[in-house]
Amino acid sequence: MTAEHETTPRDQRVNLSILGATAFLRGAHTSAYGVIWQPFVLSLGASMPTLGLLNSLGGMNGIVTTLVQPLGGWFADQLGRKPFILLASLAYVIGYALFWLSGALNFWTLLLLGVFALGISALANPARTSMTAESVSERHGSAFSAIVLAGMLPGIVVPALAGALADRFGYISIFPICLALEAIGLFLAWRYLRETRASTGIDVGWREISRAMLRAIVPPRELLGFFIAVAGDSFAWGIGWGLLYGMITDTYHFSAEQLGIMSSVMSLAWAIMQMPIGRYIDQHRTKWMMVFSEALGIPLMLIWITQTQFEVFVASQILFAASAATWVPTVSTYLTREVSAAERAEAFGRLNMFRGLIAFPASILGGVLYAWGGLRAPLIANLIGSFLVVMILALFVRESARRPEIGS
Repeated sequence: MTAEHETTPRDQRVNLSILGATAFLRGAHTSAYGVIWQPFVLSLGASMPTLGLLNSLGGMNGIVTTLVQPLGGWFADQLGRKPFILLASLAYVIGYALFWLSGALNFWTLLLLGVFALGISALANPARTSMTAESVSERHGSAFSAIVLAGMLPGIVVPALAGALADRFGYISIFPICLALEAIGLFLAWRYLRETRASTGIDVGWREISRAMLRAIVPPRELLGFFIAVAGDSFAWGIGWGLLYGMITDTYHFSAEQLGIMSSVMSLAWAIMQMPIGRYIDQHRTKWMMVFSEALGIPLMLIWITQTQFEVFVASQILFAASAATWVPTVSTYLTREVSAAERAEAFGRLNMFRGLIAFPASILGGVLYAWGGLRAPLIANLIGSFLVVMILALFVRESARRPEIGS
């Protein structure tokens, strides 16, 4: 059996709709979770370094999150995309259930297991990104932007609502809601997603798995500058921005509702910007958009370092949204254009592996810097890191004119 899977234009439209719907549901629960997670951990008596450790285990660039992605990418290229999307969704459900129990019982072991489960949910990232690329003919920037937009829309209202609920009923009241939303997404993906890549029919053994992991550790030579820049970005932002909600809660005593308002403003601004940016990416090369995106972090960090008022932090979320809206789809589009369809999921897995290996200590370092020098110390480190990433992007990233055809 060949690796290509026969999908009709209707299948592609359905897939894109379901990927958008599940992104919407995932955006709803992750935006609620993102607002209350750090204050929730601190409320159980954890220190900021402990919070950093938890983030480094199963957070956005945690070690578990990192290790599962190259395997998920390689397996998705060999066995298909859909099974790993379903497994990741199930991991979300389990993780939220464990957080709920951990809060109710004040039992730290369950909290650690929940972090591990959420790290496992990253298994689907390469498969989900690849299926998105395979559900359009060539307008990758718009497709990625549409999925990002779907994920951002609930963040316009959900974080403020989640913060208000948490202030009134406690942090653990949010977790059953998150669980229910992901369970709906799991059903939709199971029932309606159509596979876009059939099994290659190869014998998947430990030797092949080991080779895939070894490949994931070393970036492709022609993409070395890009891999280093993306990893440096994750490391820098993991030190500062990655602990922002916990740090401003501890330093300025912002309430969960105030954190929710900040997140909602960011999501609204991101949603407004995303599709025009996606259309721009479709028609232009991506390197200088990445440079511009990273450079926005420099004035943003200066604001957070020098200002203390809640209103200023709210307004600054517009600048953060501009940085994120230009970075996320541009990175995905750049890599999609630089690799073939047969290598796509593995390439995304390799990028996420390399990025995660570099970035996973960032939250621990950020927590230690906060304990040593207060809020400004990790933000200054983030500022320096963003400047260095701008230099790496400008000097060492090369962009080919080649745009591989999509296997559909």
